[in-house]
Amino acid sequence: MARKLKLKQMIKNNYNHYNHMKTKITLLLSLVLFLAACTDSSAVRDVKGAYRYKTTGKVTLEENFKGATKADTLVANLDNESGTLEVISLHDGDSLLLTIDQLNGNVTVTRGAVSDSRLHFAPYNRTIEIPTTIKHYDTLSIDLGIISKDTVIVREQREYEPYDITVRGYAEVYDNNLVFNLSYSGKSQTTERTLRGTGFRSLAKKN
Repeated sequence: MARKLKLKQMIKNNYNHYNHMKTKITLLLSLVLFLAACTDSSAVRDVKGAYRYKTTGKVTLEENFKGATKADTLVANLDNESGTLEVISLHDGDSLLLTIDQLNGNVTVTRGAVSDSRLHFAPYNRTIEIPTTIKHYDTLSIDLGIISKDTVIVREQREYEPYDITVRGYAEVYDNNLVFNLSYSGKSQTTERTLRGTGFRSLAKKN
């Protein structure tokens, strides 16, 4: 009987010890998570999170022809672009990781930091489709017996040209919004055209 009581007491002691250790581990993990969160500055805590964004603007396309004294230029309106933006703290000062997920497009990652109420980020590369209108000219001959006449018919076709570009800029921080001021520069994948554009406005609203 004494032996059974001793065994029960040992089991009870082990169980209490296990619960005590479990509580200590839980408190330790909570402390680690708390300290990790505290390493972020208030600016980082305000900026990090998930956003929805939309970008619009115009770009200038230039093409230099052999022997020409001036480049042929064309201004193109960009299609409105939307997607999601994830801003993650790296717990390294004010360092951030930005993941830009374009709707029906590619995912781009770059690093950034908060300074003077602005979110600055490292320039990153991406591909963009530029809509252009191609004109096709057809000649229609009309013969009325006595009079014959040639009529030029113009057909317009909308096409998309891929460009490899570099994106630069920064974002102003306003409450739960980021207002990006962007510039693009790059080159066409299929022609000799180059692309440049400044003053793009992109609004990112926190979910």
